[in-house]
Amino acid sequence: MSLYRRVAENGGPKGVPEPIGALNRIRLEECGEALVDLRRHCPGVRVSRKCLPFLRAGVADRLNHAQALLPPGYRLWVRTALRTLAMQREMYERNFARIRDEHPTWSYAALRRATNRFFAPPDQKAPPGHCTGAAVDVHLLTPGGHPAELRAPLQGWDAAPTWVPGLGPAACRNRAILYDAMVGAGFSNCRDEFWHYSYGDAAWAVRTGQQVCLYGLCDPPR
Repeated sequence: MSLYRRVAENGGPKGVPEPIGALNRIRLEECGEALVDLRRHCPGVRVSRKCLPFLRAGVADRLNHAQALLPPGYRLWVRTALRTLAMQREMYERNFARIRDEHPTWSYAALRRATNRFFAPPDQKAPPGHCTGAAVDVHLLTPGGHPAELRAPLQGWDAAPTWVPGLGPAACRNRAILYDAMVGAGFSNCRDEFWHYSYGDAAWAVRTGQQVCLYGLCDPPR
């Protein structure tokens, strides 16, 4: 049985919470590993034209490993890889403003908690994973080259948690394919976002019980 299905059918906790305080307690021992261009380093993986196509070399190697673990014909589709801190800040502030407009009576603390659930804050000691070159948002392509079903019948953020109840059989099957390949290659998954995986950042350390992370903030190649 696949790892995803074993976890999904287990009545216990599914995934590890990632509170900001726990992330900030992780000690950084930057390894200095270079960024690589996924378009050259991972030729079997599709890379979205809209993303900055860079990850740390060791993370990109694991992405190749995950691709090799997929059933024949399936491909990983990288939607987001590296983000600059400025990009992360703009995204965070935009979504904070959206939530504030939707909930004008909420306190600042409540708005921060709601925003932090899906968007890593750019103003904490622990940098957002995407800003370290350690995190990647991946979807799955079928052998026919089409996006695999990963949400139905749920929509939007309701479908985001990795083990959300109410998924249809096709979405469950495809999530199992994606999860098993990524975790099998050494990534850890954010339980609140089925597409978000990382290796070596503070969130990975919290999820896997490590005290030290390998990757801190980095800038894209010039």
